[in-house]
Amino acid sequence: MVKLRPLKRRTDIETVWRQGKRVSAETIQLVLLCREEAGQEMGYVVSVPRRWVRKAVARSRLRRLLREALRQALQELEEGTFPFVRAAALVWRSPLGWEEVRRLRLRDVLPQVRELFRRACKERCNDARRAG
Repeated sequence: MVKLRPLKRRTDIETVWRQGKRVSAETIQLVLLCREEAGQEMGYVVSVPRRWVRKAVARSRLRRLLREALRQALQELEEGTFPFVRAAALVWRSPLGWEEVRRLRLRDVLPQVRELFRRACKERCNDARRAG
């Protein structure tokens, strides 16, 4: 099983932003960086910009929701695809107020994250697996 770890170093995060493949849904953008060989770790970053969600409490809640959606979506991916993901970034891309964030649940976010991973892995990671 592949271990999830948060990306902390600026250079790692910048590599994901520069070289990763971007896939967007209604409110979320996924940036996925794949590798050629299977690995034992996968880095992740979750970002909720202040531009879209003004209150810090709301941003923190959204980050927690996105992190949990990421964990659950990755558990559901087929085993052959998962080790080829080097790093993933989830970015919130929709303006929300505190009341909307309070009403938001994992069941609202998880389907979008699942679909983003399916689309991105189908296009990118399968190509990397075939090449390796």
